[in-house]
Amino acid sequence: MYKVFLVDDEELVIKSLIASVDWKGNGFEIAGYALSGVEAYEAIKRLRPEVVFTDIRMPGMSGLELIKELQKLPFQPMVSVISGYAEFALAQKAINYGAFGYCLKPFDETEIALFLKKACTVLDNRKSPDEGRILDYIEEADVEAVEYLNKYLKNAGIEAGSAAGMKVVVSVGKSRLSLLGRSGTITLRIGYGMYAYLIQVKDEEQLHFDLAASAGGIKGVGASRVIHRADEIKLALDEAKINAYRFFTSNHNDSIVERELDLTEKQYTMKLMEEAIAKNDTHALYSSLQVMEDLFTTGQLHIKHAIMVYNQVMMYVGRSESEVYEDYIFTFDQLGKMFKNAAEMLLFLKNMLIERMKMNEQTQRPYGHNRNFKVIYEYVNEHFREDISISFLSTQFNLNGNYISQLFKKENGVTLTQYLSNLRIEYACGLLINTDLSINEISEKTGYSDYFYFSRIFKRMKGQTPSGYRAGFS
Repeated sequence: MYKVFLVDDEELVIKSLIASVDWKGNGFEIAGYALSGVEAYEAIKRLRPEVVFTDIRMPGMSGLELIKELQKLPFQPMVSVISGYAEFALAQKAINYGAFGYCLKPFDETEIALFLKKACTVLDNRKSPDEGRILDYIEEADVEAVEYLNKYLKNAGIEAGSAAGMKVVVSVGKSRLSLLGRSGTITLRIGYGMYAYLIQVKDEEQLHFDLAASAGGIKGVGASRVIHRADEIKLALDEAKINAYRFFTSNHNDSIVERELDLTEKQYTMKLMEEAIAKNDTHALYSSLQVMEDLFTTGQLHIKHAIMVYNQVMMYVGRSESEVYEDYIFTFDQLGKMFKNAAEMLLFLKNMLIERMKMNEQTQRPYGHNRNFKVIYEYVNEHFREDISISFLSTQFNLNGNYISQLFKKENGVTLTQYLSNLRIEYACGLLINTDLSINEISEKTGYSDYFYFSRIFKRMKGQTPSGYRAGFS
């Protein structure tokens, strides 16, 4: 939600304005109010609201003077003037000074709602280009990117190089965290149902968020360790995402997780799994999975380990005639859509191993015939923007997943993942050139729920970022 600040020397007028408008329903929340221009100016600098409603006639600093001073700030709140009919000429003057609009007393809810709708459109359009650009710069972290990030952070009131430093927080879920009253923050949408928050840390501060005030729908929240440089944001973001997904591995979702991680850490049980795979010992592999559930619950293994376990076991299960099972998982979101938690994932994998052991005992090969390829191929071409995987197609067409993987590569010359990537990236190119959709929206419409994964695939295939590709046609 966007933040609104109210200014009027009569508190009764402010209370009337608060009560007469459905602020949340229009996408806004009241950040605070002030009874004088001077008090308002200091509060606005601290709270950084996107919209300000101010009276024109006030003792001390008038509304017109306040508008002039706000124009000097590094961020630009949108100002709507509160006026009576007798002050219409002043309201017009305020618009010349930079006010976005005005509302007349007594307040008309419909009129204010229309203003808020227009303000939302402008604010959304302001945010999208910067958001796409900053996400690319976080990913690249070269000299130019770091210089831009430092300016971006400073304009938002974040001094990464200060003694206290900054943290990256990630929330998973449809709603954003409520940051009401907190200055020095940047909110970025990094995927469908995933937000990142760059937050200035105050001395010895423990981060706390009111999840109830965030309108529900938040599954998990994770924070990084303190960082002091812009080029550390990407690593901190990865760390915060892992912590946010503790709800998947350990069902921990009642508070923010700030556990520090060694992202290169390899656990003993993971080594046992890898040794079992190397020896082609299905029974030993099954035993290693049985031990893992407690390690996930206690936090010794996290979501990255879960993806590694899933991919390695699925590759192992798919070994047949030197072919590799192709149903790989690349993002946390993909795994979260397939399974409710790590325990459910492990149960699925153990059942796969049981089936393999049975097949080995019976020496069966559950393969079909090539006539199946046409219907699968047509389905993929029609539904490539959806969440398609080998396991999904296996269920959809009641065919063995390993058979589908081998058949697709044999008949089409590339794996299903490669074919899907080609379709999706070409579709994304068309959207980038022919629409004004944000990069995040294009990522989602193309079938990628994680912005950074989409950006990496796009850059690998096209040699440049999505925003860079779009800029070449503008």
